[in-house]
Amino acid sequence: MEETDTGKDKVRKICEILRKETLEPAMEESERILSEARNRAVDVIKQAENKAAKILAEADEEVERRKAVFHASLQQGARQTLEALKQEIEQKLLSKNLSQLLTTKLNEPDVLASLIKAVLAAIREQGLGGDISAVIPSHVPARAVNELLGKEFVEQLKEKSVLVGPLKAGVEIKLLKDKVTIDLTETALKEMVSQYIRKDLRTFLFS
Repeated sequence: MEETDTGKDKVRKICEILRKETLEPAMEESERILSEARNRAVDVIKQAENKAAKILAEADEEVERRKAVFHASLQQGARQTLEALKQEIEQKLLSKNLSQLLTTKLNEPDVLASLIKAVLAAIREQGLGGDISAVIPSHVPARAVNELLGKEFVEQLKEKSVLVGPLKAGVEIKLLKDKVTIDLTETALKEMVSQYIRKDLRTFLFS
């Protein structure tokens, strides 16, 4: 009986030794490994989350940058389109219509006579002397213009009559002595009139 108890004690002691020297260290090592693995997993997850957040932030920045470039391109395109539209409207409303209006009016004998009278009166007021010629378009009757001018103004002309020339519309007054030509043709008047009304027209149309 004593020997059996002694045998059991020995087995128990052996088991106790195995537990303490083998099993417990192994369990402790396993727990340590598991703890380190959990900590490592937490670090990896945090790094992944940080990296993902960084990627998302960079993606957002890239999207915003591209949106800004896109909007800038749209705005520039819109400005260019609007400016082209303004120029087209000006061309149609101002240049074309003004040219037609001036060409029509500057081929009327009474308008030409009024222009010639105004220039001759201004020349006289300024005390300018010498021979003066007035040239009108060949398709406008010179006789009609002379009659509208009247003798007083016709007498101021060197030829005692207006001259005809290759003009489309309007009149040229030539101060022969000073070799000066006062250009009142449709081209010259269109440029002068356009300078005065273009700003008002643009303000009216696009303000």
